[in-house]
Amino acid sequence: MPDPEPGSAGHRRRGAFPGASANAPRRLPTSGRLARRFALVSLMLGVLIAVLIGASLYVVSSRHLARQHHANVEANATLAARQTEGVVNTIATTVRELADNSVLATALVDSAGKETYLAPFLRSFNHIASVPVAMVFTDFEGEPIADNGRHSGALAVSPADMAWLRKAIAAGRPAATVVHQDGTHFLLAAEMLIYSRTASPEGALIYKVPLDAMVLHPEAMLLHANETPPPVPDGMVAVTIPLKVPDRLAGLDLRLRLEAPGVPTAAFLSWMLPAYGLAAAAALLAIYVGSRAVGNHLTRSLRELERLAGAIATDGFTGQRATVRGNDEVSALATGFNAMLDHIAAIQREREMRAAEEITIQRTLAERAEQARAEAEGSRNEAERSRQEAVMALMVAERANAAKTHFLAAASHDLRQPVQSLVLLTSALGIRLGDHPAASLVGSIEASMDALCRLLDAILDISKLDAGTVSPNVQAVSLGAIFARLEGEYRLRAAEKGVAFHSVPTTVTLNADPALLERIIRNLVENALRYTDHGRILLGCRRTRGSLSIQIHDTGIGISPEHLERIFHEFYQVSNPTRNRGKGLGLGLAIVDRLARLLGYRVHVASRPDKGSCFTLDIPTPALRAAAAITAQTAERPPEPGRGMALVIDDDPLVREGLTLLIEDFGWRVLAADSAADALRLLREGSKTPDLVIADYRLEAGATGLEAIRAVETALQAQGRPSPLSVVLTGDTAPQRIADAEASGYRILHKPIAAKDVAQLLSLSARPQGSAGRNLGAAMPQD
Repeated sequence: MPDPEPGSAGHRRRGAFPGASANAPRRLPTSGRLARRFALVSLMLGVLIAVLIGASLYVVSSRHLARQHHANVEANATLAARQTEGVVNTIATTVRELADNSVLATALVDSAGKETYLAPFLRSFNHIASVPVAMVFTDFEGEPIADNGRHSGALAVSPADMAWLRKAIAAGRPAATVVHQDGTHFLLAAEMLIYSRTASPEGALIYKVPLDAMVLHPEAMLLHANETPPPVPDGMVAVTIPLKVPDRLAGLDLRLRLEAPGVPTAAFLSWMLPAYGLAAAAALLAIYVGSRAVGNHLTRSLRELERLAGAIATDGFTGQRATVRGNDEVSALATGFNAMLDHIAAIQREREMRAAEEITIQRTLAERAEQARAEAEGSRNEAERSRQEAVMALMVAERANAAKTHFLAAASHDLRQPVQSLVLLTSALGIRLGDHPAASLVGSIEASMDALCRLLDAILDISKLDAGTVSPNVQAVSLGAIFARLEGEYRLRAAEKGVAFHSVPTTVTLNADPALLERIIRNLVENALRYTDHGRILLGCRRTRGSLSIQIHDTGIGISPEHLERIFHEFYQVSNPTRNRGKGLGLGLAIVDRLARLLGYRVHVASRPDKGSCFTLDIPTPALRAAAAITAQTAERPPEPGRGMALVIDDDPLVREGLTLLIEDFGWRVLAADSAADALRLLREGSKTPDLVIADYRLEAGATGLEAIRAVETALQAQGRPSPLSVVLTGDTAPQRIADAEASGYRILHKPIAAKDVAQLLSLSARPQGSAGRNLGAAMPQD
């Protein structure tokens, strides 16, 4: 639709502003008032800037002049201090050389003609470096021998000075002080005389120098340690420089002080203020004239915009355009004024476009929300599948762990039977061979058997911990005693490898199971020693917030990060692919982890390959207690086995034969049975009551040693005989079997047992008994 013609009614309705009238009077333009205001504001700003610049120049110039003047004073003070240092050093050096001249010192004492040739020589030193000096040579009692001729005046050495000298001679070393006489400060110093015959102090040289005479600057003074500096006069500045003097005078704390007048500013102000005033007046005049001209030029376009706006307000918009001049802010205003009407016309079109865009965006958002919902549903399904897979994997892992435990238990039991027979037969063979040449072979066999027994014992420890049959015996434990014991045990072993082993002494006392705590620390020390070939191993503890940390540092091979989480698993070793027995069995750290969890502790490790490792055992703070005296408990040495009778019940003929031979070698009689019925038959046939019953836990036909012992005890009680000491031997490491055996109340020994264990059992059973055998088992420590 074509626009109405200019001047028509429709055109006026669209272009005219609301409230505008065709007959409204035309506004008259302003007549340059904005330019005058701009000039006045510029003039006031110029005055303010001139005042600020003038004040800044005055402050900066004054401070610069003050700093320059103070630097000059410091330079003069430093120069005077260096000159004074030279004078003091010259005097001190000259006097010290005179005192060190043993020939002169000897001549002063021994020469009968010293008055003829020494007196002129000494008088030549009444001035040193143009400074008057009084010197007196004395003997070792402080009595004058010779001087340099100054006997009168304040510079002469007074009786009080000689009394001070005698104290210095008594001390036997050079001394220096500052004395005040007749309003003058003097440096009073003494040097010891060394004779060539004795090479020891046999006299002294005292010298006295006025302090002011050593200062070459007329306005400087010397201050010392006991002197309070006088106040600085008004209008003056003072600079103090410490003097670098010989060590003999260092205690005097000599300082040179130089006073000088303050900064003279009168001459500075006499020429600066008039010059600055003229420059400021000229600048302000130029600012006003220039600002007025610039204001007129800038407001020309504004006046034109004012006329254009008045015409549009009166007549309406008829396509007028503002004139655009240049590229400044006023030109930008004119350009914006021209674009204003075009922008108003474009607003509606832009609104329609935005409405269409909003509809499109809402549709897109709805589609994305639906897609996100579908993806979330898929994620939930995937998460459920992952959870089910994790549950299945956990079940598989638990079955595998149970199968591993069952396999280890079965394998351990089957291995312990022949190992037990080998141990017993080997011990019996060693006793019977005595000094026979073949006895060395028995030692080798026993060493191999010890390695195999350690493996079986470690498996047993793991099984006992898994079975929950280990109960902590909490009591007061001295951590320092454990550290000292381990250091005494491992220091020589470490030294044989070229490793230094140290423990940090500590007085910490805590509530813990001493045996289990020491087992944890010992296993960690063993592990550090096993993998450290050089450097050192350090055992110590330190308190942290909320816990006590026991740490074992080593400089061994270290552990890679990917192995840190697995080193506490059974049979896992990082650097032993050939399964070398010298590097352990891979069970020590697994036992440490289980013992720590049993005691409520936490064990962790930090390591760097080829740098070393640090194992840390964190013990909670409530376990700590105040230091207390802990009575050392010493193990009672078992007595020698006596002569008695033992009943052995075991279905394995080799084990039964080995136990029989070993017990007979100790001088005992043995009844050997393969079942409970056989044991009861032997008891009926014999008239003597056995002192000891040893029964295997597993017997033939599903019977157990517990049942056999109970049957023997019942038969003996029926006959009125006393109950013997009863011991159960077992090779089982299954957690449930261990728990059942421990719950029986009888003494439990785990295969393989050694000859010393059998000897201890015989010693215990030979003691007088007053109760049932199951109660006597407590007299012997558990494995």
